[in-house]
Amino acid sequence: MEVSKVTIEQVSREWLSMKRLIVKQSTYAKYDSIVRRHILTELGKVPLYRVNSSMINDYAGRKLGTPGEILKGERMSPKTVRDICTILKSIIRYGEKEYQMNGLVGNIVLPKVIIKNKDVLELNELKKIEKYLWENQSTPRCAGILLCLYTGIRLGEVCALKWEDIDLNRHILAISHTTQRITIPEDGKEHIRKTMVITDHPKSNSSERIIPIPDAIYPLIRELYSSAGNGSYFLTNTSRGIEPRNYQYFFKKVLRIVGIRKVNFHILRHTFASRCVEIGMDIKTLSEILGHANTNITLNYYVHSSLEMKRRQINRLKYERLPD
Repeated sequence: MEVSKVTIEQVSREWLSMKRLIVKQSTYAKYDSIVRRHILTELGKVPLYRVNSSMINDYAGRKLGTPGEILKGERMSPKTVRDICTILKSIIRYGEKEYQMNGLVGNIVLPKVIIKNKDVLELNELKKIEKYLWENQSTPRCAGILLCLYTGIRLGEVCALKWEDIDLNRHILAISHTTQRITIPEDGKEHIRKTMVITDHPKSNSSERIIPIPDAIYPLIRELYSSAGNGSYFLTNTSRGIEPRNYQYFFKKVLRIVGIRKVNFHILRHTFASRCVEIGMDIKTLSEILGHANTNITLNYYVHSSLEMKRRQINRLKYERLPD
């Protein structure tokens, strides 16, 4: 094929075929979805040789909803647009090498992402939810929420946790898998979105980790273990696990019962991290427990003081009145 006839669509599909060989199934599903929904629909027919930085920057502006631009769909967040443009840039870089072109995307500007403070459960909310969970501790699903509050493990990680991952003699649990729902890529059927639940290794090497079981919840876990069978999941005590979406529904049900505002399941992880900092845990230890690649991720995304902590700290200030 003549180089002048090579389109972004062709290069995108070649790039996806290459990525399929080297990334996890869930990662490939994310790439495939972004390419089909956002790149091919607007830029697929554009010849590769005509691509330039101005074109990609204008495209990003439309996705962000830049003033004066006509949006075809819902305005997207800077984080989403940055993810799309990062993949698009990688595709074009692949095309440059594959078809001997240079300088197509030299001045692409990726949208700036502002890191916002992560929400955490306040002290009164923690008391309400813990009271209910301890009163219903014999229910594995309630015990699972407590486990997340006391270890900071992710939703997909607790859903994938099996009793074989828990060593009661050494008081540790091993995080080696995660469960999630992904979109199934189907060639020629972009308008049909089928999904499936998969259990795979965590997203990074640092996410595979060993976590000590806190003394506060160890007796609870030991008691639940007595009724568990080989190969059974922690949340069910059976050979069949719980899909993350269904466990989120259960979490929201608990919130309604105890009268707490609507929050995402991930707030348990944010709360754990912030509370650990408040009690003086060093950042390196916390980072490894959370499964982060480095401490900067822990500091930037998860460690934020609660309102009670801010109040206690600010009330420590005492100014001496100066003489008139």
